[in-house]
Amino acid sequence: MTALLRAAALVLGTGYVLAFFSESVFWSVWRAEDALAGRALTWLLYSLFGYLTLAVIRHFRLRDWQELLLAGAFFGWVCEGVYAMTVFGDPSMPFPLTIVWTALAWHAPLSLLIGWYALGLALRDADLRAVSLLSLGIGLFWGIWALGWLAEAPPVAVPPLDFLLHASATTAGLAVAHLAIAAGAPDRFAPSRLGVGLAGLVVVAFFTVVTVPAVPMAILVLPPLIGLLWLMARRIRARRREGSLLAQFATPIQVRNLAALALIPITASAVYGPASFALPPLGFVHPLFAALTSLVGVALFARSLRAALRVRA
Repeated sequence: MTALLRAAALVLGTGYVLAFFSESVFWSVWRAEDALAGRALTWLLYSLFGYLTLAVIRHFRLRDWQELLLAGAFFGWVCEGVYAMTVFGDPSMPFPLTIVWTALAWHAPLSLLIGWYALGLALRDADLRAVSLLSLGIGLFWGIWALGWLAEAPPVAVPPLDFLLHASATTAGLAVAHLAIAAGAPDRFAPSRLGVGLAGLVVVAFFTVVTVPAVPMAILVLPPLIGLLWLMARRIRARRREGSLLAQFATPIQVRNLAALALIPITASAVYGPASFALPPLGFVHPLFAALTSLVGVALFARSLRAALRVRA
């Protein structure tokens, strides 16, 4: 029972962190169509992604941030390919650019690498500066990105106080999620074949029954992408006997560092509030950010592939 509770804390905590950066920060505000039940279902769906991503990290013995991006690409392509289906084209962006946006440009570097890994390590750092600087950066990014929604048709806008309340509530959940991850002992995570098999079956079944009939080209695009990741990750695993970067989470979280997470909603609101009144709609924000993060995402992914090819026994 203890092991089951520990695994549940780890998976649900990871799922919340991924959902926070992939959904709460991306959409930025509590929209009119949002509902608590919908948010809860989204959290559970991201927990499924999180479980499989953790299993990839553990099974293939990924040890550093470059190798973690392979797991990030897996997470992003499953999320955006199997369920959202935006990998195969979107009204706002044509295929094949959608292979990169948002899987490699957002989910892999922001949600997994920064939100789950870097922030998780910063919360364990004895020096408060690491988590403080990271929180300031996340808050600044969030505030500027949120301004881009004001230029949409129709605009996605909320009063500054509502923005602050939403950002504060979801960030409080982020703190609890990282505590849950710590309670789940990531360094001792050992997914069962049955668990991975059932989770994988859910993904494959959805892809076969829903995704492919809706977007037939999916069968020609997604399996080769996942196959590339499998080949690179398998190369890493074949050259190592044991270990993964999950061992880096054995150190307990410094409780005082959790207070620094308040800089995320404070900074984001300090940007969004005044700018939403003083500036006209900034229509260039989303295209500019999408272009920049896509370029960065491709460069980081290429570097992770290169690192996998250079791994030695």
